[in-house]
Amino acid sequence: MFFDLPRIAVIGGQSAGKSSLVEGVSGINVPRDSGTCTSRCPIECTMSSSSTSWSCSIALRIEYDPFGARLAASTTLAFGTEITDKAQVEIWLRRAQAAVLSPHLSPEDFYTKTEAELKHATATDDKMLTFSKNVVCVHVNDPDVTDLSFIDLPGLIQNSDPQAIDLVRDLVVSHIKGENTLILITIPMSDDLENQQAVVLARNEDPDGERTIGSASNTDIGILTKPDTLGTGDLGARRKWKDILDGRYSNIKHHLKHGYYCVRLPNDEERGNDISRVESNRLASEFFDSTSPWNEVAERNRFGIPNFVDDISRLLVKLIANNLPKLRQNVESLLHDCTRDLDALPPLPSRDPVTEILLRINEFCSEFAKAVHGEKHKHLVQASRERYAQFKTDILKTSPDFRPFVDHRHYRHPGSPDGEFTGTESAVPAKNLMDVREVIAKSIGWELPGHVPFEATKKLILEFTRLWRAPSLECFNDVFRFASNLLEELIPTHFGQFGSLEKYVRSLVRGQLERSKETGLLILNKMLDLESEPLFTQNSHYIQASEEKWLQFYQNQMSSKQTLSKDEYHNELVVMANVCAYFQVGYKRIIDYVPLTIEHELNQELASQLPKTLLLSLFEDPNATEKMKELLGEDPVLTAKRESLEDRRMRLLQIKEKLDGLKHTSV
Repeated sequence: MFFDLPRIAVIGGQSAGKSSLVEGVSGINVPRDSGTCTSRCPIECTMSSSSTSWSCSIALRIEYDPFGARLAASTTLAFGTEITDKAQVEIWLRRAQAAVLSPHLSPEDFYTKTEAELKHATATDDKMLTFSKNVVCVHVNDPDVTDLSFIDLPGLIQNSDPQAIDLVRDLVVSHIKGENTLILITIPMSDDLENQQAVVLARNEDPDGERTIGSASNTDIGILTKPDTLGTGDLGARRKWKDILDGRYSNIKHHLKHGYYCVRLPNDEERGNDISRVESNRLASEFFDSTSPWNEVAERNRFGIPNFVDDISRLLVKLIANNLPKLRQNVESLLHDCTRDLDALPPLPSRDPVTEILLRINEFCSEFAKAVHGEKHKHLVQASRERYAQFKTDILKTSPDFRPFVDHRHYRHPGSPDGEFTGTESAVPAKNLMDVREVIAKSIGWELPGHVPFEATKKLILEFTRLWRAPSLECFNDVFRFASNLLEELIPTHFGQFGSLEKYVRSLVRGQLERSKETGLLILNKMLDLESEPLFTQNSHYIQASEEKWLQFYQNQMSSKQTLSKDEYHNELVVMANVCAYFQVGYKRIIDYVPLTIEHELNQELASQLPKTLLLSLFEDPNATEKMKELLGEDPVLTAKRESLEDRRMRLLQIKEKLDGLKHTSV
């Protein structure tokens, strides 16, 4: 919730004399139309006596959308130019109020409208709001006023549609909440005190009467208006109000804490004659001094605008003084938070659009390239290495499960001669001597007796190496996903401040990702094709040594059982050994070349192609410079947040300046 200095909220029912009171205090004429509710939005009035001549300025503070929902950021717009003629204030206030009630139009549309045109728009424009929470701000420079700030709220209505009644009521309640608001209620003396809706609202918000001017323990009472409307025959009403002003109450609810104020304000004839403030105060003083029963009240300082303004000003200063340490602490805390939030926002670019975008693209591409080479964001390389280790295990699971027995159902996998394949559960069906013999038999052509056809060995080898493609592609897709995720993380970091640029770069990056994936898969599949026909290796010494080890290993397995003749199954054992030896050679190739292919043909190629893709797309446009200017437009949400924080910071600094000025003020 935003912090504000203590202020006065003026509330009251329709035709309670609130407009006349505002005029009497501020010295300016406000809009009024007999029999209608003229004020349809809050009017915040700040009076300053520091100037040597009179002037007035008006602004619109927009904090809510047309539906009454609070905006993410408020804006304050100057409305018109400085006013130096008091006679012009009323029409400019009418124009400002109409502008607030017409969010569908530009405020400038109302600068030249006459009073008749404004009334016609109110009656005919069905888009114009009935009431608005947005505020018309009036700053009056007048050497003859007392420094004071108050907000005049729309008069509470009773004879209207329920939606309008509730809207005004909620608007008033929202402004009188909080301990830093003094609630001032205007009550016409011609009405019954007990039936005042404003009194009920104030009592609900301030049950102990600490903040309401003229409040008691259970009843909130403000300033009494229209004493001149009581005729000589209104004896009961005159007696009631005199007793109240004298401090004699027939009801404890009327007990005063700060005291009542009674004012006599200019009537329509006097307003029409444009009497001065001095003359108005003189007439009021004469009225209270010469009219019974007001001239019989002992406390004369309770009558008239000057006495009321002096007392309310002192009360406001006292409230500020009592809360000064807490106010200063709150302001400092809010300033700190506001500055922190501003500093956390990405800085606005200080370079021209072309340079700014080129540098951001260079930093983005460089950061990804360093990640690919393991210099930054090491989680990419670490995740890839972990995935390659899993790939190695997946390839091991495709190793042949030869069991040198006639019936392998009762025998487990024998392992391997050097232990490399031991402990890895094979994912392929086991084969025994009879299975291998069957493969040999089906492969015999015109071979001479006793010769084992190479086709049998080739068939068995390809049966296993063809299983390598699926885990290779799965590994590729996972590493591709790692790289894609990192790029998605880096894009907002480098371009997120500018929504259009981020969206543009993301589209290009995703396009390049798909192209790199397609190219990488093509090369990987070609590499995997090498593990089909022909079966080939120049690592003759290694494969020969492996064959001998595997043959001896299987022979030892048969000997340990002492049930089969090695000579009878010699051909089968040789085929088993040859298949395992070749698998071992191919396995050592594939577990290195698949990761290397992915790294070189996917990640490194992607890192090298990204700068070309991004820069070429930008500069191939004949209007590249203009395009870059458009792309460098900051995200509207971020801009709104920045403006909101800047506005908050400015207001807090103003409040801090005011509080600092009260350091040596004595109350």
